[in-house]
Amino acid sequence: MKAARLHQYNQSLQIDEVDLPKPIGEEVIVKVGGAGVCHSDIHFMKGDWKDILSVKLPLTIGHETAGYVEEMGESVPCFSKGDAVAVFGGWGCGICQACKSGDEQLCNTPRWPGLSQYNGGYAEYLHVPSYRFLVKADGLDPKNIAPLTDAGLTPYRAVKKVRHLLNPNTYSLLFGVGGLGCYAIQYLKLLSPTNVITVVRSEDKAKLAKEMGSDFVINSKTNDVVSEVKKITFNQGIDVVIDVVSSNETLTTGISCLRKKGTIVLVGLMGTSFNLPVVESVLNEFNVIGSLWGNYNELTEVINLAKMNKLKILVNHYKLSDVGKAIGNLESGKIRGRAVLVP
Repeated sequence: MKAARLHQYNQSLQIDEVDLPKPIGEEVIVKVGGAGVCHSDIHFMKGDWKDILSVKLPLTIGHETAGYVEEMGESVPCFSKGDAVAVFGGWGCGICQACKSGDEQLCNTPRWPGLSQYNGGYAEYLHVPSYRFLVKADGLDPKNIAPLTDAGLTPYRAVKKVRHLLNPNTYSLLFGVGGLGCYAIQYLKLLSPTNVITVVRSEDKAKLAKEMGSDFVINSKTNDVVSEVKKITFNQGIDVVIDVVSSNETLTTGISCLRKKGTIVLVGLMGTSFNLPVVESVLNEFNVIGSLWGNYNELTEVINLAKMNKLKILVNHYKLSDVGKAIGNLESGKIRGRAVLVP
């Protein structure tokens, strides 16, 4: 089969011909219908995480995958060849405390496809080590729902963590309206009655934020975010900040916008660290929460929202051979929604 593989950090992916393993036991081979292109893939390819996620190269990239069951081992129940499936990417050991609690993406020894020793979905087929990582997606098109396995899942978990803090009198602030931000806006409106303010950096992104349901939009290129937030909230401040960028700039701004007992949820991975003012944080009782990906049950919830036509899914399809173009467009900010590779 053909696969887009990383041979060395900071180099372009190569399309290689590789062998497809024969599934045994509970293993499944999934014919890839679509593979989302994520900023995390770019971080990985550049070697930004090589000391954290140390792997042996070459490796097939890609952790957002949906497709069709192609072949199964002898111990796979409940699935048939041709079933449309979304692939949960937080592959865990299954026995550590995090896994047993249902959060396999927090496993002590993660085996995430395309980011660990397991090859990912930038290929014609994906070898999945267990059927328990598959979510049935009957009636949905894999080439469109592949981003739901990360871009759609990650902000869902983040919003679920804080939805109990939100009501019609509250204000939520979102940084970024790219692959994750498009879904974050929708979840804030679907899961909680709150006023959503989105911070963008272009008029095109401002328009997109409105299309997704944002109540207010601030263009940080032309406006001071903190001042605009004060105007919109009548000096009340922000109850919940969802930062799907998490750069030093957005984190600092987000903290400055919080009201007393406000909460900031760190989702993005663009920054390295940020300064949290101790006195202000204590006096105002700020809360800082990290949120990683999502678990299997949360992915089933996201897939069901898609089945109910509750989600606007924006995708840009590329051939597998055009993976370099897709990555380049993502880096330059030309992707509206999510880029998806279709083998």
